[in-house]
Amino acid sequence: MSGEAKLRRSSAVFAGAVRNCGLYLPTVLENLDRFSAFFLDVRFVFAVSDTTDDSVAIIREWLGRGRSGAVLELGRLGDDPDGRTERIACARNACLDHIRDSSAACYDYLVMCDLDNVLGSPVASEGFAAALDWLDLDRSHAGVFANSSPYYYDIWSLRHRSWCPHDCWHAIWGRSKRESFIAAKIREVYSRQIALPQAATPVEVDSAFGGLGIYRMPYALRSSYTGNDSEGRPVSEHVSFNRDISRQDGKLFIVPPLVVQAPQEHLSEGKQSPWWWRLRSSSYRAFNRLRPVSF
Repeated sequence: MSGEAKLRRSSAVFAGAVRNCGLYLPTVLENLDRFSAFFLDVRFVFAVSDTTDDSVAIIREWLGRGRSGAVLELGRLGDDPDGRTERIACARNACLDHIRDSSAACYDYLVMCDLDNVLGSPVASEGFAAALDWLDLDRSHAGVFANSSPYYYDIWSLRHRSWCPHDCWHAIWGRSKRESFIAAKIREVYSRQIALPQAATPVEVDSAFGGLGIYRMPYALRSSYTGNDSEGRPVSEHVSFNRDISRQDGKLFIVPPLVVQAPQEHLSEGKQSPWWWRLRSSSYRAFNRLRPVSF
């Protein structure tokens, strides 16, 4: 039986947290429409909080055109920037709770998405199909994540024994008083933003996200998101979720053919970087494209 036929028998829930995403939602929802064509049965669950734009109206109108889904309006969860990860974790957990309490709990996959500019450009269906193929290759494969162009950007959610073994922002915040903020950020974030060729072998990780993750539903429903660590410091909410999956002996991978657009504000070429680093970074990236990635 072909992979396409197998996928068309399966079911998926697409979920995501929404806050002031109206500018990007038309393209984001077009991407989700393309991805949903791989499944026989699809539902959508969106958790909305603290939004002041027309995101809810856009989503409700889209769902109203024959799509099955729910909009969870969570109200105001707080505007404190230090509480951002806890707010997002709360929204993602609300999606999980909704799924657990519905017949969708027996669906095959959970597709967790960012609904902002990460998916604000068209994403090729072929890459999504390649990620699903890898997920289906072995029952121990519990989750797969997107690559990004021009470089892999989501270092905060990344855990890998050599590529990024620790929380990059905790290392930046805990830097020596003699080290500047930008020097620490170059070391901990920008130097790890490498180009993963689309033809590369999937990279096994302890955690990742990159704006789009596809999970086997049973693993996902036994996991949860947390936005702060035991010391009360903000953390990427994906790290705790992926740690829960790893504790179930589930394996996680970045699948290079599945490519989203890296937000410019997260890259070293952004305006927040000094000119000398942007020049050095351009040379580093050019060199990186000429050599194979090895972990």
